[in-house]
Amino acid sequence: MALVPDPGPVKKTSKSIGLHIDRRTMTRIFTILLIATACGGVIFNSTTVAMPKVFDERLRELTQSNVGIGALVAVVYTLAAFAQLAMGALIDRFELRRLMIGIALVQIPLLAIAANLQGWAMLVGALAMMLAVFGQIPLNDAIVGKYCADEYRARVLAVRYVVSLGVAAVAVPLIAVLHRTEGGFTSSQRVRSRNQ
Repeated sequence: MALVPDPGPVKKTSKSIGLHIDRRTMTRIFTILLIATACGGVIFNSTTVAMPKVFDERLRELTQSNVGIGALVAVVYTLAAFAQLAMGALIDRFELRRLMIGIALVQIPLLAIAANLQGWAMLVGALAMMLAVFGQIPLNDAIVGKYCADEYRARVLAVRYVVSLGVAAVAVPLIAVLHRTEGGFTSSQRVRSRNQ
């Protein structure tokens, strides 16, 4: 004798409230998300892998030891991680599309600025750049959470992570090629002064 009555067959429905997006719009969102994931993955992995070497070549005025370089990198990564908390608060207040466009556009000048600085200015530029890079992570997940129906969300996240991990494999060889062809990660002014 069963203590709990059998409710009968359960109809599976999406718990996503108000999610009425046509197939074309969903395909467009998914494509944009995959492109953002691929580009963001290359940027995130390239900057996090290359930063210790960049600091080693550009911040020797601040510290001469590997421990000091490691400490500076750790400080930048730790502070940049707080961008995810700030982005969480912004996600609750602003439209996701505007945040996505804004964070993507702000990364362009920050990457260019950080690529051409030395010393303390380089340290501040690297921190600003990593704040933008780390800030994009929860934004991508929020887009999946908002625009994907519950029954597809796990699959979309799985595809996103496969793409992210796939492009991560490109980062290390890309860094090696850039380091060889550019003569290291020294700033363009120092490269010009060496060539003169």
